[in-house]
Amino acid sequence: MKKTLILIFIGATIIACSPKTGELITTESAPITFPTTELANGFELYKANCANCHKLKKEMNYSKEKWAKILPRMAKKAKLNAAQEKSISDYVYWRIAQK
Repeated sequence: MKKTLILIFIGATIIACSPKTGELITTESAPITFPTTELANGFELYKANCANCHKLKKEMNYSKEKWAKILPRMAKKAKLNAAQEKSISDYVYWRIAQK
């Protein structure tokens, strides 16, 4: 029994210390150039408020219709006022148009 536990421990240690073969994913991307200050502010609000609860979603992974359902619900949870919600919406819709 002792030998079995020692072998399991050694095997687990070897597996845990072996090099990872998965693909590395970087979260950094090219900087975004905003045509207006309002869109830049929307992006900052998006980062500051949305990332408090979950990872930021890639804007282009959802349609405008889907965002129109997501944003009001999330704005309410984040306790954003109407101006902040509009600023984030404007930013998200602008990003979608960049496709």
